[in-house]
Parts: sequence; structure tokens; C-alpha cells
Amino acid sequence: MEEESSKNRFLLERQMQVIELVARHPAGLAFGEIQAALDMPKGTLHRMLAGLCRAGCLDAEPPFEAEAGNARRTYLLGGRMRRLLGTAISPDQMAAVAHTVLYGLVEQFQETAFLSMLRGNRIESIIMATPPKDWHGYVNPGHVMPPHAAASAKAILAFRDEREWEALLDEPLPALTDRTITSPQQLRDELRRVRKTGIAYCREEIDRGLVAVAAPIPLSQVGVMFSVSIVGPSQRMQGYDDEKMKRALLDAASKLAAIFSKQMNADLK
Repeated sequence: MEEESSKNRFLLERQMQVIELVARHPAGLAFGEIQAALDMPKGTLHRMLAGLCRAGCLDAEPPFEAEAGNARRTYLLGGRMRRLLGTAISPDQMAAVAHTVLYGLVEQFQETAFLSMLRGNRIESIIMATPPKDWHGYVNPGHVMPPHAAASAKAILAFRDEREWEALLDEPLPALTDRTITSPQQLRDELRRVRKTGIAYCREEIDRGLVAVAAPIPLSQVGVMFSVSIVGPSQRMQGYDDEKMKRALLDAASKLAAIFSKQMNADLK
């Protein structure tokens, strides 16, 4: 029994070494690169990689079901591990490094900018920056964003697995205003549009008189768990150049992605 326990611990340790190695290389690693780094027998590594892929801990491109030799596959962190890694992200830590980018948006548009994060099965605002004229802001940190109405939530959900959409669509979609999407099919279409354009809108869907625009923040380690948004009164928001605001949000999202990825890579070392 003790010998079997020792073998199991050794196997688990080797599996964790593989996962940790792949996690440090978001673009993926080839079979030969993993084998060289860990000095494992090829047959043992092949069986281990196949098992980790079946468990969702790693992904293989092309997948094992496709005809391809080991040398032609690239291994990446799997969806199961990405979700697990995402639960360990500290919102306070990410909020602390986002201030400069958010205040850059505030300075440019003189409207409230905020950061949202997927936490479990909810999307919450975690930090807000406001211009002096709107010191009270429109979205307080810790506020749960309606997933079918908030631009910040749509920007995140659009880039998640569509199976996560179905969990949302099992619930009624309440009408918060007369402009809220309440049809599951319309929401699917809206999320697919966001996925295509990279920009999400809330046009008075939560509060009459408020408009928000949001962009996803893609992280190679965990996918899209964050979004950055600008929100303000409808009349003022309609006065801005839409293309200019979209470019500013996408630029902010790119900067935040670089900052967050660097922070996460440091945590993985």
C-alpha cells in the first residue's frame, strides 16, 4: 500500500510539472520541447499528455482524435485549468495595477471608466475611475452586472464558451428597461456580434439615460475574465466619436492585458 501511494504521489508530481511548464508558455509547447525540458521517456510522456487532455487539464492542437504525430501537436493549458487558475486571481491585485489605464480613459473622455471581472458565475465591477464632475460615479465597485444587459458583462460572456451562455439562458432575462434584451435567441445573436466586433454596448438597457461601451481584456492564461468600460449619460455619450471611443477602449484593453499577463506570469514562477 505504501509503495502504491508513493507511485501515485510521483505520478501526480510529474503531471503537475507538465501542467506548470505549459502554463508558463501561453502560446503552447511542442511534444519535443516538453520532453526535453522534463527529461521524460517519450512513451510515458505521450500517455501522460493524452490523459491530461482527456481530463481537460491540457488542450492539444490538433486534438488526439485527429491524425497527427506527437511532433506535430502543440499543447496548451486546458479549459479546466484555465477556469481553476481564474478563481485564484485576486481582484484587488488586478484593480491596483489598472488605475493608470482607467484614468487615461477618464482624462480623454471625461466620463466614468471601470473594470469588471468574472467571479464564479457572476460578473462584478472591481474598480472605478471618475472625472471631478461625476465624483459619485455610475457603477460602484462590487456591483453585480446584469449579464444580459451590461456592456461590461457582454464583453466578457461573448468570449467565453457558449456552454456558459446556456447556464445563463436557463434563467429568465428580466426587463430592466423597455430596451433590455429578454429573448434568449436575441441575446445569443448579440453576444456573437460582440465576439465579431470586439465591442459591447449597453444602450439604456439597465437605466434609462445611461449608455456604456466595453471591450474585453483577453489573457492568454485564462481567456477573457475582465472587461474595461466607459459609462455616462446618453446625451453626452452620443456626442462622442464612436470610432474614437472604440479605439480608445481597445487600446486600453490591450494595455491592461499586457499588465495583467505580466502579473500572472510573475505569480506562476
